[in-house]
Amino acid sequence: MIKVFRRIIASLAFLAVIAGALKALFNWLSRTDVDKYEVWSDEEEREEA
Repeated sequence: MIKVFRRIIASLAFLAVIAGALKALFNWLSRTDVDKYEVWSDEEEREEA
């Protein structure tokens, strides 16, 4: 029974590490200046739309 709890806790810890890595990756991608999927490139285009 204790092995089951240890495996559940290990699985949750593994998922938390994966989620943290994905969050860090997305934060890093959002900080880069190159965003080819950006709708508006600057404030002037945003005002025209």
